[in-house]
Amino acid sequence: MATTSVNERRSDRISGLPDDLLRRILWNLSTKDSVRTSLLSKRWRYLWKHVPALDLDSFNFPDYWGLKYFFDTFMEESNKNVNLERFRWVYDADLEEHCEDSFVSLMDDVVNRGVSHMTLVSKVDAPDSVRMPLSLYSCATLVSLTLYGVAFDAPPKSKLELVSLPCLKTMHLEAVKFDGASIFETLVSRCSAINELIVVTHPRDHLGVVCVRSPSLRLFKLESMREEGGDPEVVIHAPKLEYMSIINYQSESFIVQSIAPYAKVNIDLNFDVEEDDDDHMILGFLTAISTVQEMTISARTLEKIADCYRLDPLPQFFNLTCLHASLPESSWEMFATFLGYCPNLNSLDLEFDGLPETKEIKDSFVPQCFKLSVKFVLLKIPTTVTKTSSKMQLARYFIRECLVLKKLMLNESFGNVINKVKKIPKRVTGCEVVMLNPAYEVNSHGSSVLPMIYENMFIPKILDH
Repeated sequence: MATTSVNERRSDRISGLPDDLLRRILWNLSTKDSVRTSLLSKRWRYLWKHVPALDLDSFNFPDYWGLKYFFDTFMEESNKNVNLERFRWVYDADLEEHCEDSFVSLMDDVVNRGVSHMTLVSKVDAPDSVRMPLSLYSCATLVSLTLYGVAFDAPPKSKLELVSLPCLKTMHLEAVKFDGASIFETLVSRCSAINELIVVTHPRDHLGVVCVRSPSLRLFKLESMREEGGDPEVVIHAPKLEYMSIINYQSESFIVQSIAPYAKVNIDLNFDVEEDDDDHMILGFLTAISTVQEMTISARTLEKIADCYRLDPLPQFFNLTCLHASLPESSWEMFATFLGYCPNLNSLDLEFDGLPETKEIKDSFVPQCFKLSVKFVLLKIPTTVTKTSSKMQLARYFIRECLVLKKLMLNESFGNVINKVKKIPKRVTGCEVVMLNPAYEVNSHGSSVLPMIYENMFIPKILDH
């Protein structure tokens, strides 16, 4: 009895809070959990209907029409004078069940309710059938937009001037089809406040050109889910862009016209162009990003660059202070030469597929930055590599050639030689040699929408910063 009494008093204390505060508490729950609170007491019975957030999952309804009835009830009985702050929907239906007119009408209602944050993930196995309403092009209240597996119709030419998303700051588009060559460019350029743009291309999205022209954009991620390349051409003009990530991308044309100086870039790009045009394309790209401060670069991109600078000198990366690179086994000499174009490098993070030969390391070129600026080095090699002599020679190379080195960090694969490495005579007093905890290594899941938006719903994988 005493326990029951205490619980009742606690319940009464919460129920005694103002409606606005209770609605804010419910806003932080999914709609499914919010509806469950209606069983607590009469006070809670209808509160969930007045929360400006709606989360739907087709899995929780017997069919589309059951979901539509729930949606209509919510929209009818909620406060029409309050904007819908959040709308999230995981939509699934058989092609026979999907009704385009009803779907567009439902999404129109969401837009017209002044939605701020919209997420729509379509699992319908025909993205051409799931089409967004034209009203979305001019949603003045939208702040964030995440779409997966849907299509955009071209707005009528007479209404192109009305395309405007003035409050949109974040947009994530995956497997999104645009029925018109310039629709994507128009959409992005009319988002006057956009800060973050993530685009994940799929084989069936028919995205012709990824043209990003934005004076406000600060973060851009582009990732391909195509297995055999053939990605859309890219043009980027974003003078305030501070972070650019290109993952698993293979295109015939990739042009960067402008990004911010001292930006950070993550490059996993395969230039899929004719041999005669290869050098010109790569040099143009490298020149455009030569002002970056931090770079992560993949092994295959480095190999493409190597083919280029055997004939032409690369631009100098004067601002580059931090470099993360993946190296194939045969590329050590090439990479040492690349470092010669990074005169002010301070931090170097290298991940090897396999170790180069001992003699190759010993006789390799020593770049200027090793003598003047490199203070921190991280070396990661596969745990399957057991060649002790190559491990020792690699560690010795950095300890002896980096004249201002403060710390050499080694992954667990160096465990069998770590004590010997620590005894190598140092050029710099106080230089540390440390072995990293395996937990330090973090696996990235990319940007795709396959598994993550919210815990109790299916979703593909979203907004992984």
